[in-house]
Amino acid sequence: MRPQARVSLKIRQFPAPYSAARVIIGGDEQMLNEQAYEKWLWIELIGFDNELPDFGVAAYLDKIGFTPAGVSLLFFTPDFVHVYGSLDEERTLPPEICSYAARPTGKEHDRQVWTNVQLKQLVAELQKHGVGVYCSFFNLFQYELDGEIYNGEWCGSHPELYEMGGNGKPFQMLNPLRRYKDGAFYEDDFVLRLAEAMSAYGFDGYHGADGYTSPRMCLAYADYSDDMVEQFVMSGGTDPGDERLAACDGDAERMKRRSEWIWESKRLEWIRFYAERWETFWRKVVSAVHKDGKKVVFNTAWTRDPFEALYRYGVDYRRIADAGVDAFIVEAGAAALSAGGVDIEMEPLNEFKATLMAIKAYVPEMKLIYLNTIHDTMEQWDAIQHAPTLLERDIYALSNVFLHDGEGKAIRCASGLMACLADGMSREEWKWVRSRWDFGFAHQPAGTVGVSLVWSDKVLYDELGEYSESREFSSHKFAHELIGKGAPLHSIVRSGDLGRKHGAILAANVHLLPDEELRRVLDYRNGPVVVLGRLSGRLSEAGIRLAGEDGLQPDDLFCAVRELPDHESFRLIAVERAESRERTEIKAADDAISWIYSLRFQPVSDSFLSECAAGMTECAGSPRIMTENEFVTLASTETPEGTWFLVIGNSSLIYRSPTIDVGRPIASVSARGGYPYLPVPHKGSSLRVKVPGRGMVMLEVRFA
Repeated sequence: MRPQARVSLKIRQFPAPYSAARVIIGGDEQMLNEQAYEKWLWIELIGFDNELPDFGVAAYLDKIGFTPAGVSLLFFTPDFVHVYGSLDEERTLPPEICSYAARPTGKEHDRQVWTNVQLKQLVAELQKHGVGVYCSFFNLFQYELDGEIYNGEWCGSHPELYEMGGNGKPFQMLNPLRRYKDGAFYEDDFVLRLAEAMSAYGFDGYHGADGYTSPRMCLAYADYSDDMVEQFVMSGGTDPGDERLAACDGDAERMKRRSEWIWESKRLEWIRFYAERWETFWRKVVSAVHKDGKKVVFNTAWTRDPFEALYRYGVDYRRIADAGVDAFIVEAGAAALSAGGVDIEMEPLNEFKATLMAIKAYVPEMKLIYLNTIHDTMEQWDAIQHAPTLLERDIYALSNVFLHDGEGKAIRCASGLMACLADGMSREEWKWVRSRWDFGFAHQPAGTVGVSLVWSDKVLYDELGEYSESREFSSHKFAHELIGKGAPLHSIVRSGDLGRKHGAILAANVHLLPDEELRRVLDYRNGPVVVLGRLSGRLSEAGIRLAGEDGLQPDDLFCAVRELPDHESFRLIAVERAESRERTEIKAADDAISWIYSLRFQPVSDSFLSECAAGMTECAGSPRIMTENEFVTLASTETPEGTWFLVIGNSSLIYRSPTIDVGRPIASVSARGGYPYLPVPHKGSSLRVKVPGRGMVMLEVRFA
């Protein structure tokens, strides 16, 4: 009897929160290998169990399914280093250190009472499994326990270090840049205590977290204490004899007037002063930690790009990188915010994509690990349970933005991600998250298909001045607004690295480019050149000739493209006349806002931005979104094999099925990431795919 052909059936499982199965016949399913990216975890002590001999470490690592590159233990309060930094004797750790702000319960068990000796043993147990262990804490110290409000033991006794609002009222949080009553700088004492604690417990590094990497309050509102103003004067920021700067701690009305005057009249000097102070602080931290052979990682400032980090918080990422930190943890947790984790409606993903690109361009040598916001029991949001499509969208989007380096290569902006927070998840949830991470980092592109934003360090500081005077868009603001309008903008290149770059480029705020960098842009011949900004005589003198200029005025906003290398003139894509632009009054006081609110800019019309985005898509030869344009975004890369990876997002609440024209005959389309489950229909150069509401899919397109 003739033997039958062997048919193998393979069931592909999709763990919670999605549940589905696929039958693969013949063993053709692509198996993902461990990808070359770093997996970090941020977790509290409540994520472990001090009633178990190994504190539950082996079971935890078995459950998550990988060995993390780093585990950051969150201790919430600076009291950890100031009170419990030594191991001279066994001591019970206070409840706010045993869990985030002393939260009483976790998903798996209640808060436990830990000792400092047990903590040292936990660190050693993690290290036995090859895990690097970091310590972290905020600048906070107030917590609630059994209905009562408490202050931490050490922090509560040092009100001279509290961050002072412009209204004369102190906040219950430390300002690490302040001085003790005797005039000694807190930072000099802090680095000693930090080094002592890291040595005592055996930590591998320090993870600088919120409040220690930037102020918790924006510069427009704090810190205007006598201490910080005196430091400002001593730095040469302003005339020391000005009576408006006289001491006024305790006088709310005088402090309000002083803070308003500084922000209105000495704003740029105040920003530069803080940038210098944060650099000094972090140079001391890095020196103390590196001296013992340990590492330092640094949270970026409140989800902000280089421009807003500097303008709103006085943090210059270039200065921090130069101080010697080993990696940035980029606060880009769009999923938590899109799900309403801070109790307002917002949709920041496009902004965070542009932020990740801008930070990488500003500090290209820096390792960037983006914060992947999964859930937080204390803050009471849970993306994996309540909004898994948002979590998946974050991973696919933030893992697929790129920097073109000096060799012309497209390198990922992110070297990995940090799970926030990493306690209380089931084995199936970890399996689901891990598979999305793998898919997000699954391929290394040969190039990007779209327009690359040109980054200039010099323009960053010029935009500070321009924004202070006129509130016009920064380059970053243009970038993320254009992404939202469908522009194929998912890569960036430093102006000095244009020589070996290929493909279309965009110079935003081109009127601010210094002469040498403007010349590099105009001399670029490896693809179309898009310029966006305000017309000036300087641009005309540099060689920007606009076909169909039609009487443009210096303050008119324009976007133009030079499509072919042998062309000399630029074709106008969009114009917004200054005389017809809507203007709004933005006061200095409008800058005094929480990090969760957007900085205000002078409006730019949707029609102008949409015309710019359409022109960019056309000149770059990018895939075109033919339907559902209002909701769909698209990023494309090319593999070494010549296939295209499409990362397709949907901002709508419901499924959308856009038709996408890739401009070339399609041979096949494959889903990368599990969904869609059915074959993706295609004909000629077009395909149609169903994208989940507020979700994202990844497709690989092979050409005929």
